[in-house]
Amino acid sequence: METKDRTNGPSGTGELRSEWRSPGVSTRKRWLTGLGVWLVAALFLFIAHSEGASMLVSTVIGVVFIGCFVWYLVTVAPTPFSITIDNDSLIRAERGKDPVVIPWTGVAKVKEELFKNGTSVSVTVYKRVGERGLHRSWVVYRDDLPDFTTLVAAMREHMPEGSPWHSEYVHD
Repeated sequence: METKDRTNGPSGTGELRSEWRSPGVSTRKRWLTGLGVWLVAALFLFIAHSEGASMLVSTVIGVVFIGCFVWYLVTVAPTPFSITIDNDSLIRAERGKDPVVIPWTGVAKVKEELFKNGTSVSVTVYKRVGERGLHRSWVVYRDDLPDFTTLVAAMREHMPEGSPWHSEYVHD
C-alpha cells in the first residue's frame, strides 16, 4: 500500500524527501469485479435462453453490453501514483506518464476542500504558467492516499511565503 519514506535526497546533501504512494485498485477488488462481471454475463445468457431469445442475438447483445461495461471500469479505475515532497519541489508520478515536477517557487496556490468538521477532503495544486497564467496541475483526494492527512501537513510545511493556501468548506 502506501509508504512514507524520509530519506536523504539524491545528491546526498541530507535533504529530506517524503513520499506517499497510492495503491490504485487492489488485486482483491479486481478479482471481485471480474467475478461479478462473469456472474452478470451468465445471468444475462440464462435470462435470454429462458425467454426463448435467439442465442446468437442475445450473445451479441450481451458481449457488447458487458464489453462496454468492462471498458468503463478500466477507464475510471484509479492509476497508481506517488507524490514526493522535498525542499525544492513537489512531484507527482503516475505509471506510464512523465512525472509532474513543480518547484515550490512555481506553486501559484493550493486549494484544500474540507468537510464541516474540518476533515480535509482534497488538495488541488495550481502552478504558474507564463507571465500571469494559472494552471491546475493535479488534484488528490482523501480516498486516493491512505495517509492523506500527513501529506496535507507536509505540503503546508513546505509552502513558500506568499503562496496562498485556500481552504474551502464543501457539502454544507
